[in-house]
Amino acid sequence: MKPLTLYGETFWASPYVFSSFVALTEKRAPFELVEVALVDYVHQSAEYRDRALTARVPSLEHDGL
Repeated sequence: MKPLTLYGETFWASPYVFSSFVALTEKRAPFELVEVALVDYVHQSAEYRDRALTARVPSLEHDGL
């Protein structure tokens, strides 16, 4: 299985990001964590919006989807 990529916010204030992190950790799924600086509006960049249609976090990427 290819590793997943979890995109989460830098300050971990979102319970949704933390819940996603805990679920992947408990399932022992291989994943990479990429922190997105919401205060710098990185989530509104075209590069991030191409990966996450809603431009929100958390976002989970697997094999390009």
